[in-house]
Amino acid sequence: MENLSIQQQNISYHSMHSAYHCLECNGRTLIDELNQAADLTDFTQMLNQSARLSGFAKNMSGSTTLLENLVAMAKEDALSSLFAIEALSEMQHKDTNKALVDCLTHPDISVRRQVAWKLARRHPIPAALPLLIEQLSVGGIDTMHAHQTLSHWAHLEPILITKMVLQILATNDNDDAMRARLVDLIGVLITPDASEILSRLAVDTDESLPVRLAAISAIGSRTGSFDALLNQLANSDNEVGTYATLAINDQKTLYQKPRIEHDIAMRICQLVLAKVDHNLSSGGRGETGGVASLLVSLGKALTRQPGISQVITIGVGSIVDAIASLTDCGNTPLSYGIIAAGDAARPMNSTNAWEHLPVIKRGIKRVLFNFGSIDLMHLRMLDVATLAASQVANDLAIPICFSFAPDPHNLVQSLCSSKQLNRVSFLAADAKNNLWFRARMLEHMARNASQLAVFPQPKCRILLQDIRKGSRQHKQRSVTIAEGIDIGLIHQAAQNYSVTHHNREQGIIGDLARQICTTRRHLPILLSVGRFHPGKGMERVVIAWAGDPRLYNRCNLVIAGGNLDCPSSIEMGVISAINKAVPLNDSRRSGLTLLGGRSHSDVACLMIATMKGQVGYWASGGIYVDGAPKEEFGLALLEALATGLVVVAPSAGGPLTYIEHGDTGILVDSQRDLGYAIHQGFGLVNNPGRISRVRKMVAERYTIDTMAKKLASLYLTGRDQP
Repeated sequence: MENLSIQQQNISYHSMHSAYHCLECNGRTLIDELNQAADLTDFTQMLNQSARLSGFAKNMSGSTTLLENLVAMAKEDALSSLFAIEALSEMQHKDTNKALVDCLTHPDISVRRQVAWKLARRHPIPAALPLLIEQLSVGGIDTMHAHQTLSHWAHLEPILITKMVLQILATNDNDDAMRARLVDLIGVLITPDASEILSRLAVDTDESLPVRLAAISAIGSRTGSFDALLNQLANSDNEVGTYATLAINDQKTLYQKPRIEHDIAMRICQLVLAKVDHNLSSGGRGETGGVASLLVSLGKALTRQPGISQVITIGVGSIVDAIASLTDCGNTPLSYGIIAAGDAARPMNSTNAWEHLPVIKRGIKRVLFNFGSIDLMHLRMLDVATLAASQVANDLAIPICFSFAPDPHNLVQSLCSSKQLNRVSFLAADAKNNLWFRARMLEHMARNASQLAVFPQPKCRILLQDIRKGSRQHKQRSVTIAEGIDIGLIHQAAQNYSVTHHNREQGIIGDLARQICTTRRHLPILLSVGRFHPGKGMERVVIAWAGDPRLYNRCNLVIAGGNLDCPSSIEMGVISAINKAVPLNDSRRSGLTLLGGRSHSDVACLMIATMKGQVGYWASGGIYVDGAPKEEFGLALLEALATGLVVVAPSAGGPLTYIEHGDTGILVDSQRDLGYAIHQGFGLVNNPGRISRVRKMVAERYTIDTMAKKLASLYLTGRDQP
């Protein structure tokens, strides 16, 4: 400015100062707009406005005024803190770290999760280390966020992080789960001290079994001289031996590349955190629900498509199952690979699966190396399996196809329908369902996947268009593809079923016939099928049926789902809720039948039996009910429709796109009277032409072969036109 006059310099200075002041005013405006969206609990706007504020913070990284505004925002309430953290993590102001570390002691769990997650974007902060270790001890997604941040920091300051973790491990000898979580973290630390402590823990017979197993598993993914140690441990005739055997296999993959298959046809990988096999024999038990059912049917259908040579479906199982699957992998067009995660101290289920991210990634890599080269990985769900697989796919340069659905947006919509969702209750819902993290994960997957298979819901395209604003991804191909069901399985069940001549001594029909109370054999069945998980609404169905004397006297309630013999902690919670609604000594219990989880073919037979009846045991004209607050799609509902059953289903999500309310079924809001909706459903059973109309609709639009054909076209087009 030295060539300008004093007056020109003053004008230039005031112009720059005014512009900067104007920018800071924009920051205040963005904060106000974000709070307005939060007051309305407009989830999409909250996400968008928070992203805008974060982008602004990144551009105004050194602004003291903006920092002060964000710090003040973080002190308003828990939801404001969550927003402020997202913006603060983008700033490089010298005082930003202190503001973020302060949030690690916030009383709200969602806020602590948010800051533990976002600290991974920053350089190591010594003051945060003990607080992150505390977060690591919580379990579930809290452990995962802390682990991700600490492992990232370990690449920048390996000695600092290793020293701290080893010190805490040495002083914490009472909590096996916590020690195992620390060992998971040690497993990703690339230092000699980390390798030494893992080796010591692996052979220490005085150490707890969960800690030893975590150490052995971690050794499998580390380079070094571990052959002698692992071979010694592999001779043990217990879990130590099986884990060591798997670690020996993992060690081999560190020094070799995956097999390359020179095949014109494609090889596809899909995965689900559930027990899967050719017959879905664990259907309805544990985590084995609709997605597992879909992948079993879809895998078979894809191998029938031209251009697809092999499909591998990765599921979960025991450590013995994981070892056995390595010998089977890749030998047939349809293969199943098994990964093992969790132990007695830290069992893996949908609630805490996030903390097993390191082991799940290790398992996916193991299966892929044994299976050979993969042309495409198809990912679904916003869970730890997708997070782990996407990171593995990125490491191995495997393209991803992602199934795009408005989740968790549909869940928020369902909660909003109660008109009780506000700033406080939103945080409670986030703490339970990880709404904010999964929504950001959805955005990441939508922007970075090579291909998108979009659910046929109207809001999908709107949401996808919103997410893609400003994205540089121009080559990504997206196609609307409905999920499908195995019509052949339904037809086979119908052919095998006879109202008057069916053998009632064997199979699912025999089990049901023996359990129907003799005084209630003149009534039709109200059927519900699914996992025993709070989100599936089984207890809601029981409460609606048992709480309405007219409904109780109108039908028998039959529920197929859950592991009744050896329930998980989550299943036990649902069973307890059912027993509370209808105690074992309650007279209404005579009308309730719990069949436990059943195979896919058994479920098809149950649906046929519910519609047709069984003379002398139950009447024809039964219906199907889904008590969940929302369904992203609802495959069991489609299967029920294909058999000819009337269905009662949630109005949020996929069912709205294929159920004709008042004709083929009843759509009900999660806050409405489910019992009344069931009565309405029974009123539709004899609608003229209903069965033929709905069967035609399903056959034309929702078969598994139609789905496989469209997916194969998407896969092949993406490969041929990268």
